[in-house]
Amino acid sequence: MKPTSAGRERILREAIRLFAERGYDRTSVPEIQEAAGLSRGSGALYKHFPSKEALLAAAIDRFVGTAREGRAELGEQVLPADQGARRIVEGMLEKLGANRDMLRILWRDLEHFPELKASARGEIMQSTYHTVAEWLRERQRQGELRPHDSDAVAAAIVGSVAMFRVFEAIWTERSIEVSDERFASAWTDLLIRGLRP
Repeated sequence: MKPTSAGRERILREAIRLFAERGYDRTSVPEIQEAAGLSRGSGALYKHFPSKEALLAAAIDRFVGTAREGRAELGEQVLPADQGARRIVEGMLEKLGANRDMLRILWRDLEHFPELKASARGEIMQSTYHTVAEWLRERQRQGELRPHDSDAVAAAIVGSVAMFRVFEAIWTERSIEVSDERFASAWTDLLIRGLRP
């Protein structure tokens, strides 16, 4: 990855915004340059990124980094099961909420980019499922949770939290008026009541 600079960051930020608003295919390099405060026809974008696709790859890479940070935080967690479960849900809501534009891009624009799609699927979703499943297995080994199918429970947790945010991102509003606080409380309650020994 190239070193960051203010110009590069501005271009990336504006590209993510435009890709989310208009779609990757309907966003041109001159439009990205103009949004980033550069002259439309200057080609200045190419000093930072070799192509529009490289911009998309950089955006995905940034989101992958956010997912890795979240998994690292979970791995360092030593909270009891109830507090840990709530922190998992709150952390996912927070990180996904801060990346609404990326959720729209992932949902809509990766079909023609199989390598980027595979990276996003593996590094963002599958690795998160595995990390949450391992957290659940550890709580089970410690006797905090009763025996259960940790992989399936992780899929239920990660899938429902992700879709709560994805629907919000693609429709640009919540499908139901439930706050993050209420959602996290409900999920924690379901998980702990369902799996408490």
